[in-house]
Amino acid sequence: MSVVSLQLGQCGNQIGHELFSVISDDSGGPNRKQYKQCSDERFFHETSAGELVARSVLVDMEPKVISRAIAKASKSGRWRYGDGAHFSQKQGSGNNWANGNVALRGWRGSERFVC
Repeated sequence: MSVVSLQLGQCGNQIGHELFSVISDDSGGPNRKQYKQCSDERFFHETSAGELVARSVLVDMEPKVISRAIAKASKSGRWRYGDGAHFSQKQGSGNNWANGNVALRGWRGSERFVC
């Protein structure tokens, strides 16, 4: 069974990045090839080129946070985030939760999530 993570906000995106880094580094010890394969299949999608793509969606009001996470993952060379697997506004909330809440900007992007 696959796991899809939803990384919300700066903290969620930073923790999510660390989680995928640890999972991609964890070999499960010597002679545990099956563990590594199962772990990779659960948390990543492998492209035809052999790249590991995290099964994750990144969400943040500020595009800079998401851009940093995507760049950091790609730079690792071990895994990356999927193209288009993120959502952000053009500007952040200025560290003010109320600015990202329903009253000002929170629901403007909701139509993008409705399937």
